[in-house]
Amino acid sequence: MIEKERIEEAKRNVKQYIDDGLLRIKDKDAPKFVDFFMKNAESSLQTASILQEISDEQSLKSTLKVGSDFESYLWVIVSSYYSMFYAATALLASQGMRVTGQIVHRVTEDALIHFFVSNEKLAKLLEQYEEAKAAGLELIGREELMKRMQKKANELIVAYESERKKRSKFQYDIGIQVKRGYAQTSLDRAKEFMFEISKILKS
Repeated sequence: MIEKERIEEAKRNVKQYIDDGLLRIKDKDAPKFVDFFMKNAESSLQTASILQEISDEQSLKSTLKVGSDFESYLWVIVSSYYSMFYAATALLASQGMRVTGQIVHRVTEDALIHFFVSNEKLAKLLEQYEEAKAAGLELIGREELMKRMQKKANELIVAYESERKKRSKFQYDIGIQVKRGYAQTSLDRAKEFMFEISKILKS
């Protein structure tokens, strides 16, 4: 769950980003870039998956003629993060927002929190998707569904924030098993994030 202090910080930051021109809202050209960002997101996720598989499988290393000690878990983490970043950027673009400047990763994270968590917009988009998917199935009440979707929205943003921090703080001297674990977690989070954002953009 995203802490209230973090939501307030994002709100303050977003106001400053808008004032500084780092975040454009109501940008009529932004939606034109949704497909571009989603293609980059998908490509980054595929890259992460391929690198994870090569790092894990000796037979692939042999086929590709790379050393048996080859591993690229750092780049699995980086590529996984970038798939989430591009998907998040696509989501913002779909709502008429464009991030510019040198701190795009931080601006994107704060914009996600401000525009999609603090006002439950992401939860509402997820809810719309779930309602369309479950048309005719009235097993879960609207209030319970909204709670579930808000929880999912928070989980997605927390995962994004965690991957951004991991990408920037990853230590190179940790053991191979720890690297593998971090890489797998990053890849799993990226797949889930991409899946959820894709559902929203298609609804």
